[in-house]
Amino acid sequence: MSIHLSKGGALRRVVLSCDVAGCPIQVEPPATEAWRNDTDARAWAREHAVGWRSDPIRQTDYCPAHAQFREAPAGGDAPPRPTATVRDRSGNPLNRDEYAEALGKRLVDGDRSAGRPVTLTAAQAAVVARLLDELAGVYRGESLGTIAHELSTLLDRKLRDQE
Repeated sequence: MSIHLSKGGALRRVVLSCDVAGCPIQVEPPATEAWRNDTDARAWAREHAVGWRSDPIRQTDYCPAHAQFREAPAGGDAPPRPTATVRDRSGNPLNRDEYAEALGKRLVDGDRSAGRPVTLTAAQAAVVARLLDELAGVYRGESLGTIAHELSTLLDRKLRDQE
């Protein structure tokens, strides 16, 4: 949910925006609702946005196509979290945990293949390791963070072995 102000600041628009990264879908209430104060306008927009889901704790809104990212956890499971940049063929974000599982499987399968290894310079490998450390910190406690940490450790070990 966002409130857009005109240049003069007198006119404002209440726009309900999907909070999934990269989703362009927005809903704007009719101009007749512009009189509402910000709290009322937010409530009115959420009540009248058919199929939209909101999470009052995280203060996020999801369009009907991404409503599953708001679903309450079942049986202690964590709700699905969308990927920030990776999309399926339709342009929708993937479930981050399922994506991390697929990446882990790809790593294991890749170790078994006899493909030609890609070569990085020591400087490139060091930079990649630091980026992976940062990614591991952002996704601490998640499977994506675990994969990033393991790859960073592997790169650091290979860099030390070459010295």
